[in-house]
Amino acid sequence: MSTKYHVFTRLSAGDDIMHVGTVNADSPRLAKTYAYRTYDEEDWDYMAVVSDDNLIPVEEHSVIEGGKP
Repeated sequence: MSTKYHVFTRLSAGDDIMHVGTVNADSPRLAKTYAYRTYDEEDWDYMAVVSDDNLIPVEEHSVIEGGKP
């Protein structure tokens, strides 16, 4: 089953890391390959993929009220 992965990059050391898009893949290894091949238009200093399941949303009510994430 395919999983959605978010792709994060930065151009140079010290730059902010930015979200550039997503890829769908059956494994983390394939996600890295797809991300590299899909978003290779820049000479990135850094690129990472994060599974959609591993993203932790920050919601106002959980921060202000001390609720669970």
